Amino acid sequence: MASNKLKINDIARLAGVSATTVSHIFNKRDKKYRISPQTRQKVLSIAEKYRDQSHIHQYLVKANSTNTIGVIVPDMSNSFFSMFLHHLESCFRRKNIQLLITCSHYNKEVELKVAQNLVERKVDAMIVVTSLDSDQFYVDINQNTPVLLFDRYLKDTTLPFITSEALQSVADLIKPYAEKLDEFYFIGCDIQLTSIQARLRGFKQGLESVGLKVDRDWLVSDDYCPNKGYQLLKNVHQKLGRVPKAIFTPSGNLLQEVLSYLVEAKIDPKQIYLCSYDYNSYLDYCYYPIDAIVQDFEKMALACVSVIDDLLNFKELKHQAFFIQPQIIRHH
Repeated sequence: MASNKLKINDIARLAGVSATTVSHIFNKRDKKYRISPQTRQKVLSIAEKYRDQSHIHQYLVKANSTNTIGVIVPDMSNSFFSMFLHHLESCFRRKNIQLLITCSHYNKEVELKVAQNLVERKVDAMIVVTSLDSDQFYVDINQNTPVLLFDRYLKDTTLPFITSEALQSVADLIKPYAEKLDEFYFIGCDIQLTSIQARLRGFKQGLESVGLKVDRDWLVSDDYCPNKGYQLLKNVHQKLGRVPKAIFTPSGNLLQEVLSYLVEAKIDPKQIYLCSYDYNSYLDYCYYPIDAIVQDFEKMALACVSVIDDLLNFKELKHQAFFIQPQIIRHH
C-alpha cells in the first residue's frame, strides 16, 4: 500500500474481491446483491484489523448497524414519557429504525443492567432518561455506542442532551398569580435532578421578578415515591391549618397526587391557584382550574432523531445542549 491509510481498493485486494463488493458490504447492500456471508465476514475481518483508522471505523459501524435504537425511561406509566415514546417511535419508524424500549423504574441498578443489555443487543445508539448521579458509565458506552441524554441531563456532562426549556417558561407561568399573592408553594420531589432544579430556579425567578421574597417554608420536597405529592400537601395542610394559596408542581405525576388530596379534603377551587410543569388533556376538564406548561413532544422527538442521525454519521453536533421551547396553557 502506497500510504498507511487503508483504502477500499486495498481491502478488496486483501480479500480477493472487487472494490464494488467491498462497497456493497460497507453500505449493507450485500444481501441485495447476493454476496455470500463468508465473503462479507472475510471483508469485515480484514477491516477490523484497521479499526483504529477513523474512516475504517466508520465503515464498520455502518456495516454492522442493526437499525435499532435503545431507549431507557424510568416510568412507562408516566404520561410525559409515554407521549414522548409515542412520537419518538413514529419518527424513527419513518426511517425504518426500530426502538428497543426498556424501563429502569427509577432504580439505578436496574438502569445499569438494562443499559448493558442494550449494548449486548448491539443497538446502534441509546437515548437515556437517567437516574444515575454521574455520566461516567454512559461516557464509557459512548466510546462505541453513541448516547443521547433526554429530559434529565447530568451536571457538567460531556454527552449531548435534549430537554425542555424551564427557567423562563416557569417564571412566566407563575407571574400573574405571584403578583397578587403573599405566598406561593413549590411541592416537588427529587430536586437533585437537573430538570427539576431548572424548574425550581424558574419558580424562584418568577416570584422574585414581582418582588415576592421566597420563604424557605414554601419549598416542600422529598425523594419521590408513589403518592408522595399527596403526602407532602397533606403535611402542609396540617401544619398551616389550611391549604396554601397557590401551588406549583414540577411534574404531572405530582400534580395528579396533589389533586387527589384536594379532592379528598374537599377543598373549594376558589381557595387555591394551581400551576404545573407538564400538561395532560384531562386538565381541560378538571374541577380545579390549572395553568400548565406543555412540552412539545413532536419537536423533542424530531430533535432526538436529528441528533442520533448526526452521531451515527459521525457529524459534529452544532450544540451539546438542545433546549426545546414549551408553551403555556391557562385555565384560570
